[in-house]
Amino acid sequence: MSKSAQLSIARDTLLGSRRLAAEIASAAPTAQRLVKEHFGRRPLKAVDLVVTSTKRLPGLAAAAQGVAAGIPADVYREKVLSLTAKPGGLYSVTVIAPNHTVQILLNSRRLRRRPREIGATLVWAFVEVDQLGRKGAVDRRIALTRHEMGTDVLSKSKARGLYRIEAEMEAEAEKATEQIVGKVIRQNRQAEAAAREEAATAHSTAA
Repeated sequence: MSKSAQLSIARDTLLGSRRLAAEIASAAPTAQRLVKEHFGRRPLKAVDLVVTSTKRLPGLAAAAQGVAAGIPADVYREKVLSLTAKPGGLYSVTVIAPNHTVQILLNSRRLRRRPREIGATLVWAFVEVDQLGRKGAVDRRIALTRHEMGTDVLSKSKARGLYRIEAEMEAEAEKATEQIVGKVIRQNRQAEAAAREEAATAHSTAA
């Protein structure tokens, strides 16, 4: 396990990629900082990043949110959350976890195939961390978890309301990620252009 300020990074199994975990550990603090700067506030204090497989991701998500929502193990072990209904299409999923923490579950299979997506995936995930730190967000996620696991089923109207908020959060995460990543790309291009101009000037002076 690798630890930095307010972050922990671990592989779910010994079969997980050490190289991928190392790349994530290196990129995560930058992604967290970029999101903090974007929103002007710090994400939740305790964030656990877990590199896992497509197959194990739904179970880990259900366990984290199930425990956080006070659901018995024999119940959450048999359930799949709507967040992870199609795990093969996920780069990551951000879930509430026990002891007022948040877990970012990272799909090692997808990220190994597309390593260039690591940075954007982490930015998106930390936007979701920020969202879960807002007033009422954890309570809504707990209510939705209990609803989906059948321990406290909501009325159709209340459930629709929670799903609508989840969809709005996803849309916000997508927009914020595009803005943050786009800004980084522009800054990098400007720095590269400035470096080229400086090198050309130095070469001209030397000649």
